[in-house]
Amino acid sequence: MVKLMAPGGTQAMAFAVLEAGADAVYVGPAGWSRRPPEDELQDEEIREIHEFARSRGQEVKVALNSVPGPQEIERLYQKVEQYIGWGLSSFILNDLGCISQLCRRFPGVDIHASVTCAVCNREDVRFYQEIGANFVILSYRWGVEIEQIRTIKAEVPVGIEVFLFTSLQEGIICPGRCTMSPYLRFNRWVDSEGKDHCFGSANRGGSCHRVCQAGWDIDQVNGSPAKRVGLKSSPSLILHELPDYVEAGVDYLKIPGREHPDDVMRDITRFYRKVLDEVLASPNPAVVEHFVPEWEELKYRWKVERVQRDRFRIWRAGLSGA
Repeated sequence: MVKLMAPGGTQAMAFAVLEAGADAVYVGPAGWSRRPPEDELQDEEIREIHEFARSRGQEVKVALNSVPGPQEIERLYQKVEQYIGWGLSSFILNDLGCISQLCRRFPGVDIHASVTCAVCNREDVRFYQEIGANFVILSYRWGVEIEQIRTIKAEVPVGIEVFLFTSLQEGIICPGRCTMSPYLRFNRWVDSEGKDHCFGSANRGGSCHRVCQAGWDIDQVNGSPAKRVGLKSSPSLILHELPDYVEAGVDYLKIPGREHPDDVMRDITRFYRKVLDEVLASPNPAVVEHFVPEWEELKYRWKVERVQRDRFRIWRAGLSGA
């Protein structure tokens, strides 16, 4: 049965999306999950979320999808062991070596290959399954082919996740492969546990300056006028793809948005819970049509808030000297 997974950027958000109907929530420990500190949690907060979710029969996924340095590997394993001791058993990872080692050290845990692994085809999926991933999320792109998902499900014994949003630009988008932000600027500090925090380097567990969404000047080429563009636009929530995803056998439908306000993510989760329940009750793709007005409203709230947040981050990066 397909499950709905929602973000927990704050403890309040995690509780809200679980109460709104998410089957699972994903959270990130401070410094380990490709987000700025305000979108990550302390371990005790994660433990409380887990206890709340477990009492309701829901799941918690812990994102450890930064790329740890050599001195951080053992600390990562220690954190996983701690979480397992609390009863947590699902982890979202990026690093190839960590995926391989975790499945050996801690048999029985569920390992999700992060979107930052940039999986784009079934051979990529097969590779991550062979090194230990139980679930693989497909990179978001314009028009993910349903037939490709069916083929993966038929040929590779692994669970599949898809995002409930898509990029507005064509082509394969590979988050996690960009290194532009830390080349411009990042700040480092080491916390009391020995974790090396790198603000401005998402791959190392910090924030991203989102320089791709700033204005870029394109010089005149072959007589065409110069213009200013953004290399990457804000994504858009999807709706009409849900019946096909369910029919194709997708295991998790993932809502992104740890960086959004708690109430926005609560409302989006509640919306997708309603849609998914109706899709599961009826095989007719037209069942989603009466959700379009509410979907359009949520898309607007999502876009406006995200643009404002991205502009603030770009502005903050400018103040810090990026």
